[in-house]
Amino acid sequence: MFKTKNFLIPAVLLAFSTLTGCLHIIEEVTLSSKGSGSYQMVVDMSELKGMMDMMKGMGENMPGEEADSTTIGGEGDYTPPASEEDENPMGNIGEEFSGVASSLNGIPGISNVTAINDTAAYKFGYSFDFADINALNRALKVIGKEKYDTKTEETFRFSGKSFERLGVGDLGGEIKKTLSESDEVDESQMDMMKMFFADMSYQQIYRFTDRKIKKSDNKLGELSDDDHTLTVTLKPFDEEQAKQKASVATKIKLN
Repeated sequence: MFKTKNFLIPAVLLAFSTLTGCLHIIEEVTLSSKGSGSYQMVVDMSELKGMMDMMKGMGENMPGEEADSTTIGGEGDYTPPASEEDENPMGNIGEEFSGVASSLNGIPGISNVTAINDTAAYKFGYSFDFADINALNRALKVIGKEKYDTKTEETFRFSGKSFERLGVGDLGGEIKKTLSESDEVDESQMDMMKMFFADMSYQQIYRFTDRKIKKSDNKLGELSDDDHTLTVTLKPFDEEQAKQKASVATKIKLN
């Protein structure tokens, strides 16, 4: 249905033009001891919206500038109305994510599929409930095939007291790879992106409703005070994390 470069390249280039690292991806898995739960993926560009609103306000308040107009048949000036795309350049991204959500309907064990398309706050994604880990993996397999042309059979594993995120489906890594391979980004731009997007993040949140976390093998993992939630935050363009070979792969032992 859509591939990474179809929606990420325009979004990232637009973010780059504002000289701010403003792309955050949050993946959340909530799991019960029975293996059922919920999944959510959100691309948060709210920082970009704030920057664009500020720039728009500055433009409107610039003295000595007049709106572009076109004279029609001597009847005076006419200013064409702004298109919906001009008003919100992120609208197409929301449509792409809505398409992904639609493709999940009908998958065995998947229910309550919802598209997240908040064009006002610049937040996009999808969420759904799953009956068990196998159902979750089936859904992610469909998403992976449509987004990256991959055939990953398994992303998560769960065996009662052990939960594992395999080292696949690294969306942050895919973004970095897509940018480096894009004809729209030259070497000098890539170097600047590494600097300006140093704070771009890809965060995984694993929440266990009725189990406590005993330990995790991911050095980036941060445990909540109640020991029920582990948060792993990756920064694809961070040189220090690159040296440490930071990964989405995570093994969690549960009490």
